[in-house]
Amino acid sequence: MANHTRNNPPAWWRAPLAALPLALAACGGEVPPEAPAPLADAADAEAPLSAETRQGPVTATVSLSPASPRLGDSLALTLTVEAEQGVAVEMPAFGDALGRFAIVDFAPGRETTERGTRLWQRYTLQVSASGRQRIPRLRVTFTDERGTAAGQGGPPRELMTDELGFKVESMLPEGAAAAALRPARDPLPELAGSWLARYWPWLAALVTIAAATGFGVVFWHRRRAFRARLTAYDRAARRLQRLRRAGLPAASGLDAWYVELSDIVRRYIEERFALRAPELTTEEFLSEAGRSALSKPHRGLLSAFLEICDRVKFARYHPGQEESRQALDVAQRFLDETRLNEQTPAPLEATAGEPAAARQPRQSREAA
Repeated sequence: MANHTRNNPPAWWRAPLAALPLALAACGGEVPPEAPAPLADAADAEAPLSAETRQGPVTATVSLSPASPRLGDSLALTLTVEAEQGVAVEMPAFGDALGRFAIVDFAPGRETTERGTRLWQRYTLQVSASGRQRIPRLRVTFTDERGTAAGQGGPPRELMTDELGFKVESMLPEGAAAAALRPARDPLPELAGSWLARYWPWLAALVTIAAATGFGVVFWHRRRAFRARLTAYDRAARRLQRLRRAGLPAASGLDAWYVELSDIVRRYIEERFALRAPELTTEEFLSEAGRSALSKPHRGLLSAFLEICDRVKFARYHPGQEESRQALDVAQRFLDETRLNEQTPAPLEATAGEPAAARQPRQSREAA
């Protein structure tokens, strides 16, 4: 009510306001500039679409602007309802029946007039497609309470507005799409010759790749089968043979040579007797080997052999060429006598070529 009074002054003082500019002009004063009119968009260039529906004491008007929008324009939809005094009106719920449009803005309003009440709902809509569109019928509910006690009016009644049909134009001007099309390309030249003559490089590459893949698979399977047939003795004997062909170590290469020699024997024992102890010390390793099927004489020989290797690795012992050769022979003899085959090796006996460190434990045991 306050908004209506501020925007629309009463009739009894509109005349003095209209005469004020003339009086100022007569007195030689300057006429104040007129208040700027509300900005009008392109939609105001043409009359908006509207439809009026009347039922009893209620009149509903639906208007849409612009009447011929383009895709991307905002649509201003206004529902105005005028009701006589004593008629209670209920406007449609927000967005009712407008789900097909995107609602950008919404503003309801209400004012009291001389005849009764005016209510309105203003929507700002956007459409997502060009072509024929329509604003569906909107439902207004009212109750006529005239001539009855307050709150004792008749049953609620409905007023359905008329549909508004309109067309959304495309953003491109008429004929612009056809003008933007490029002319048809020239026909492609026909391929000459047979398909084999055209694609033989690709076929050759495929055959080469297939042959290389097949060769690699066969080689991998054969090598895998060959390694599966190798026993622990075969692998240790191959490493020992490579070490023998490399020659006896010089003084500067004693450590690396004895590390390799002891590793050959230790790995052979782990694989041959299913002993997994790569991080054990020599004492712990010998203790674990004593629980296996290794015989007592062979355990003594192994203990003496590993003792020589540890003295070289940890005690800075420098054996001579002959002692290194004897250590290599002891390792080979240990592999030969403990290998897994059908023939049982002969009992271990002391020989002249055995290192003194390997004979000493046996002599001590015989003396005991």
